[in-house]
Amino acid sequence: MKENQEELTPKEKLDQENFLLKSKIITQGGIFGGESDIDPEIENVFLKNILAFEEAEYKPFYEIIGVDPKDFPPVDLLSEIEIKTYFNKLIKIFEDHKVFYDVNETVPVEVSYKFLIEDYLLSESQQLPEGFNHVIDGCSGDCPGCFQADYCKNKDDIWPPEELEAERKRREQEKF
Repeated sequence: MKENQEELTPKEKLDQENFLLKSKIITQGGIFGGESDIDPEIENVFLKNILAFEEAEYKPFYEIIGVDPKDFPPVDLLSEIEIKTYFNKLIKIFEDHKVFYDVNETVPVEVSYKFLIEDYLLSESQQLPEGFNHVIDGCSGDCPGCFQADYCKNKDDIWPPEELEAERKRREQEKF
C-alpha cells in the first residue's frame, strides 16, 4: 500500500474507502461473504446506504413524514366518505415520502385507516436514507395481533380458527 494518500489513484482511494466502510459495518455486526465482482462505485454507494440505514435515528413515524396525528380524527367520529378522504390524504403523504401502503385488498378502508392512525403513525421507525422505499404490508407475522387477520387467507394455514380465537382472548385478558 502506498505511504501517502495523495499518491493513490482514484480507484485505489475508492477501494480503500470501501474497505474502511466494510470494516465499520463488520465491527457493527455485519457479515460479508468472500470477494465481490461488483463495480467499486456501485459498492461504495451500497455500503454508504447500509451505514446510513444502520445509523438512522429512531423516532415516531408521524415525525418522519411530517404530520400531526391530531389532524387525522378517529374512525368513530367520521362518516364513511370522510374516512376515505382522510385515508387517501394520508396515503398521498406516505407516497410523497416513498412509503407505500400495500395490505390485503379485502381489508375495509376504515380498518386500514384505524390501523394507520392508531398504530402506525405512533410507532417508532428509522428515518430511511434518501432513495429508500418503504412498504407497509401490515403483516407482522403475528396473526393473533394483526389488524388484518380477519381478511387474510394465509393465517388459516398457520392458525386453526379455534386456536387463533383462544390466543386473542388470552391476550385480551392479559391486558388487564
